Amino acid sequence: MKKGLSDAVFIPEWSTETFLKEAGEAGFSGVELNVREDEGELTLQTSPSEARYIVRRAKAYRVDIPSLSTGLFNVYSLASGDRVIRNQGEDIASRMIRLAAEMEVPIVQAVPGVITSEEPYEDAYERSKDSLYRLGEEAAASGVTIAIENVSNKFLPSPLEFTRFLKDINHPSVQAYFDNGNAMVTGHPEHFISLLGDRIVAMHVKDYKPSVKDFVNTFDGNINWPEMMKALATIPYTGYLIATPPYASFHSQKRLVQKASADLSIICELSGQPS
Repeated sequence: MKKGLSDAVFIPEWSTETFLKEAGEAGFSGVELNVREDEGELTLQTSPSEARYIVRRAKAYRVDIPSLSTGLFNVYSLASGDRVIRNQGEDIASRMIRLAAEMEVPIVQAVPGVITSEEPYEDAYERSKDSLYRLGEEAAASGVTIAIENVSNKFLPSPLEFTRFLKDINHPSVQAYFDNGNAMVTGHPEHFISLLGDRIVAMHVKDYKPSVKDFVNTFDGNINWPEMMKALATIPYTGYLIATPPYASFHSQKRLVQKASADLSIICELSGQPS
């Protein structure tokens, strides 16, 4: 497996250049860059030439960019009953697909939906499924895979339902982005892994502490790391483990990067696959 780091809690305090430099120096093989609405160097308005420049800078620090992510689907839900909001979500996904193709990034993360108590669950399910199938067609034409993430937002909370959702979409360019911390909120990571199997094309790594009902850094929570890595080995999953520290460091962002790298090295050793 390969060690990766998300820029989520580092931008915009750091520039993308600084983030790439620190990730490379800490021993990460790759980084996940978030597409933001208007902060940082990678936004919805980033031009193709600007995107290619970011790729060149990543190569300068010997780090790959295996995936693009965003938090914008939590605002512009692909399951929304408001067609305007849903269209905005689809447009964001389309822009990310185009950016990924320009940057030669193979995976675009997406959140399948955020729903409210006022919206019929089955309607939200169908809307999200239809949107993601259409986006899958677009992704396939661009040589990109959409990876939908299990998020603890009251939509697709169980491993059975999440897996069924992917089966219902039934598109080779729409696969799973597995988040072990989110899985811990609603179940057990090992159950998600065994059911999703080789549909998992990317993975976010963090920890979760039920006693405080919050996400924490790796090894500070209740994730059963040996069992989780054993489950991944049975697939086998050999891709990136993208560390997603839940909070920025008030004292040293550099130390947070170094800790994430050291923790991932230990986690990779549990799988028998050196990082």
